[in-house]
Amino acid sequence: MRRLLMLLPALLAACGPNAAPPAASAPAAKVTGAVPEAALATLTLTDAATTRLGIETTQVERRRIAATRSLGGEILPAGGTQVTVTAPVAGTLSAEAPTPVVGAPLASGAPVLTLIPLAPAERDVRVEAERVVAEAVGRQAMAAKRAQRARLLAQDGSGSLRASEEATADLAVADAALTAARERLVLAAQGVSASGAIRLRSPRAGVLRALYANAGQTVAAGAPLFDVVGLDTVWLRVPVFAGDLDAIDRRASVEVVSLGATPGTSGRTATPIAAPPTADLATAGVDLFYRLANADASLHPGQRVSVRVPLAAGAEQLVVPRGAVLFDALGGTWVYEARAGGVFVRQRVMLIDTIGETAVLGQGPTPGTRVVTTGAAELFGTEFGVGK
Repeated sequence: MRRLLMLLPALLAACGPNAAPPAASAPAAKVTGAVPEAALATLTLTDAATTRLGIETTQVERRRIAATRSLGGEILPAGGTQVTVTAPVAGTLSAEAPTPVVGAPLASGAPVLTLIPLAPAERDVRVEAERVVAEAVGRQAMAAKRAQRARLLAQDGSGSLRASEEATADLAVADAALTAARERLVLAAQGVSASGAIRLRSPRAGVLRALYANAGQTVAAGAPLFDVVGLDTVWLRVPVFAGDLDAIDRRASVEVVSLGATPGTSGRTATPIAAPPTADLATAGVDLFYRLANADASLHPGQRVSVRVPLAAGAEQLVVPRGAVLFDALGGTWVYEARAGGVFVRQRVMLIDTIGETAVLGQGPTPGTRVVTTGAAELFGTEFGVGK
C-alpha cells in the first residue's frame, strides 16, 4: 500500500499537460525519385560491351510490298485423276493375293480384284476365240494352196488368168480373217482366264482410295468396285468472301504452307487453273482453284492448309530484317533502336507480315531510324538479366 502511494505522484506527472511526446517511428519506405517509363526500356553499353555482343544495325525502310492475305484452303484430287472401276458383268468377286487395302499405292495394271462371271457363256470366251483361230488357220492354208495352184495353171496356159486373180483375192480375205481371229484371242486371254475369271486391274498408277465390294460378294453388272486416284498433282480450293474477290490477284500464284508452320516458313507454290465455278450461298464465298505439285504424296485429299494469297494492289510499308523483331512472353513485338553513345531503346512495333527474311511493320520507327539486327536477342537478355 505504501509503494502504491509513492508511485502515484509520478504517474500523475506523466499524464499531465507538461508530459513529453513519444518518439516518432522510422518510415517503412523512402522515395528518392521516380524513374521515367521510357528509361525502363533503355540500355547504355560501353564500346567494349557492344563489340562483345556483336551488335549490327540497319535502317528502317519504307518499301512497296506486294500485299498478301492468309486464307484457308482444302486439298482436292486433281480433275480427271480419279477413276472408278465397275464390274463389266454380273459375277462373284475374289480377292487377289495379297488382298489390297485402301490407301495402298498401285502401279498401272496392278490386279486388284477377280470377278467370276455368273453367266456360263462368259466363261467360254477364250475357248470360242481359240476355236475361231483354228478355223481361220485351216481356211487360210486352203486358200493359199488354191491360189498357188491357180497361179501355176495360169502360167502353163491350162488355167485362166481370172481364176488365178480370184484365188489370190480369196487368200487375202483368209489372211485378214486369221489376223482378226488372233487379235480376238489376245484380248480374250488378257481379260478372261481359262476358268472364265476376269481380272480387274488398276487403270492408272495411283492410290487405292475406296473399295466398294469385298471378296465373296456378288455384284451386278456396272456396280462400282474401287476407286484409284493419282496424287502426283492435286488441286487446291480456296474459298474467298465475295466482297473481297476483286481485291485478290486471281492470276498470280499463291504460297501454301501447312497449318501450324512457324512464321517465315517457305511453302509450296500453286498456280491458278480454270476449274468449274463453285460458290457457297450460306457463307457468301466464292471458290478459287489452283494446281499444286505433290510428287512426295505428302498432301492428302481433304487436308486443310494455309494459303497466302497476293492482293491486286500493293502499298508502301515499313520494313526491317526479320531478325530485328523480338517477341516477348505475351506475344508482343519489339525492336531495339540504336542511338549515339551506345544507347539502345526498346520500342514496340506492330508486325503484320513476314516475306522471306523481311518483316513488314504496320507501326514502328520512322524510316531512316537505325535498329539492331544482329545481337538483338542478346540485348533483350541483357535488359532482363539473362544476357552475356
